[in-house]
Amino acid sequence: MAGGFRMMAAMNTPTLLLCCLGAAGFAAGETIVAPGIESVGLFKNGLAVVHASFPVTTAGSYCWETVPHVVHGSFWVESDGEVSVRTTSRVLASTGETEPARGNLQHDLAGKQVEVMLKNTPDKPGPLLRGTVWDVPVAAPARNWNTRYSSLQPNAGNYGWLNVLSGTPAAGQPAVAGSGGFLILEEASGNRRYIAQSTIASLSVTGPFDPQVRRERRPVLVFDVARIPENGATVRVTYLTKGMAWMPAYQVDLSDPDTLNIRQSAVVRNEMADLEHTEIELISGFPNVRFGAVDSPIWPGTGLAAFFQQVNQSATSSNSILSNSFMGQRIDLNNPNRGGGFFALPEVTENGNPSNDIHYQSIGRHDMIAGDSLSLDIASAKAAYKRVIEWVVDDPRDGRGHYHRNQNQADDDSAWDAVRFTNPFAFPMTTASAMVVEDGKFRGQSLSEWVNPGQQTSLRITRALSVRTESSEVEEEGKRETVWVGGNDYRRTSVTGKLVVKNFRATEVTMTIRCGFSGELIEADGEPGKSLRVDGVHGVNPRRELNWTVPVPAGGEKTLEYRYSVLVDS
Repeated sequence: MAGGFRMMAAMNTPTLLLCCLGAAGFAAGETIVAPGIESVGLFKNGLAVVHASFPVTTAGSYCWETVPHVVHGSFWVESDGEVSVRTTSRVLASTGETEPARGNLQHDLAGKQVEVMLKNTPDKPGPLLRGTVWDVPVAAPARNWNTRYSSLQPNAGNYGWLNVLSGTPAAGQPAVAGSGGFLILEEASGNRRYIAQSTIASLSVTGPFDPQVRRERRPVLVFDVARIPENGATVRVTYLTKGMAWMPAYQVDLSDPDTLNIRQSAVVRNEMADLEHTEIELISGFPNVRFGAVDSPIWPGTGLAAFFQQVNQSATSSNSILSNSFMGQRIDLNNPNRGGGFFALPEVTENGNPSNDIHYQSIGRHDMIAGDSLSLDIASAKAAYKRVIEWVVDDPRDGRGHYHRNQNQADDDSAWDAVRFTNPFAFPMTTASAMVVEDGKFRGQSLSEWVNPGQQTSLRITRALSVRTESSEVEEEGKRETVWVGGNDYRRTSVTGKLVVKNFRATEVTMTIRCGFSGELIEADGEPGKSLRVDGVHGVNPRRELNWTVPVPAGGEKTLEYRYSVLVDS
């Protein structure tokens, strides 16, 4: 079952999946099953791919007492037999929980064999009655369905269904069925005897007095299995749900001046269900999960109104939990520098190594009960590295070419001590926190973004206070050409930018400078690398980035100039 949805492609057996919502009493002849969770694939945003199964030996109905909170479109059943599934309800005992005494004889003694001594009368002593206290059936709560579907009325704010119970039970406790002041016994003859409780002198329990098990009506999944092979079959269930996630972290040790040691660890948090010897896979990447925020109608906690509203919201929302986000994995495209640097369009390959768009990392089989957390090391490796000073200069213009630089952006232009290295693992480094240590001492913590095998990356360590940086831009005097784009008039102008670095250290430093601008490059000192940024591919002024790696001698200064043209909305 390992590998998430890859199992689906390997299954060739036909599947029939029918779903309906409803309520029913306890059904005789159903077999209670507890599908074992064989594997879970964990994303970093709380979504999990669950693979569960249970064996069947004969055709019939099989009842799963727990209905998983399923993501829409992700619930699939596969078997060698013919299976249909329905969501309904059954009266079941609460797991590991006994019913507290309520002072209600009908409730507290339900199902017990009792002897009831009635009060004496002036003429004769009270009779002794025997029987079993009738266990009053648990009624399904009345439902008041809201049919103001948001797909038809987008402004409908309330949705779902409400449970309407008679009376107001204590907080967290279901209502207790009343018996109208009578104790109702079922006699051996099959008759029911109604005894006014005011006439009872004494009562004793004649059979074993086990604690009263709390019973309640709960949603269940019923698998109706037909036409299975003679040797039986296995019913496999795959679905996306919420409640488990993994949080990665890196430790980068710079104690060796030439080679760093990098460790990857993970913390797994389980808030979904108890796991027993379950394979756990850690998934990193950016998969498209279109309905990750939409509850499946097979889950009884939602209704059609809620379902339609969630579908509409997922269709119009550009930001949702669908991405496998973690600690700013989504870069702020309006100010990419706040996400750790400009988000340039990635290369498909680097140093001959292909990009793995999604990666599964198995950490073996583990036992975890709901509420447990698990921390463990995943991998470690060594890599050559170089200490550099990193300086990122934000693009000072907006999408219309207007200059909008403010003090906050100027503060973000500080230089940072950083370490540059190539991903030494055979798999991608995922977005995660990265702590830098040296000789057993903490040096800093940064954000490591997605890095393909063989791809170069850098991590910031601490602000380089001994290196001073200055950046400026000036629009050149001269003719202003008017350009029409899409019916709007723009003024084309040329801009000269200047970058100045002053090194106050006693040793030479290597500067890596990344400078963003909007428009078309005219010329630049030092033959910098050039790339197109993803946040401005289709704009009137394409957003671009220049990259320099230059040495600055001890006590020395380095100046770089560049020129570009930009269209400014009039």
